[in-house]
Amino acid sequence: MKIQPPLDFLLRQNSVTQITAPAKTIICRSGDSCQNLIIIQTGLVRVSHIAADGRSISLYHIGENESCILTASCIINHTPFPAIAKTETAVTGYVIPAQKVKQWMQSEMQWQQYLFSLLSQRMGSLIELVNSLAFQQLDKRLASWLLQQSELENTLTLKTTHQFIADELASSREVISRLLKDLEHKQLIGLSRGYIQVHDSSGLGDYCKK
Repeated sequence: MKIQPPLDFLLRQNSVTQITAPAKTIICRSGDSCQNLIIIQTGLVRVSHIAADGRSISLYHIGENESCILTASCIINHTPFPAIAKTETAVTGYVIPAQKVKQWMQSEMQWQQYLFSLLSQRMGSLIELVNSLAFQQLDKRLASWLLQQSELENTLTLKTTHQFIADELASSREVISRLLKDLEHKQLIGLSRGYIQVHDSSGLGDYCKK
């Protein structure tokens, strides 16, 4: 179920401004102090964590009408941001100062409901991530990622790189390349430079369940 922010309320507030950012813009880095909360109007933001060995894993993505619950937590608890937030596409959004985020948590029921709904949704997605890391083999996770990305972008032709997928799945480029070759050998996908063509969506779905 899509969570709807209290836009009527927000648009009446002089403190709320709008922002635009091109693709591949880093919005917040690990260790930053969170001065604002952004609600995405259009576009997609990736929130990831970088391990000590340099490997990256996607924690979640922020889409239309969503915001970053980690940022909200950092504002409320006065802690630094523990991840990296980077735009995947061009993004527009509403910017809310940290002071207002905290003030409205005390005074505005609709704002409380929005943030708590975001928290509940995000906790569910993070539990799914932990389950997949702990219990699902990497080749199945890769097939599932390809399906989800195809649905998200509404296309069977994915413009991506093996390194990007490795970052998404907390793996290495070499391992992902080998597994993609295996899926291509099974005629589930086709590989070309910078692109992956999904040939058999239902076959990928079946592969995930094996």
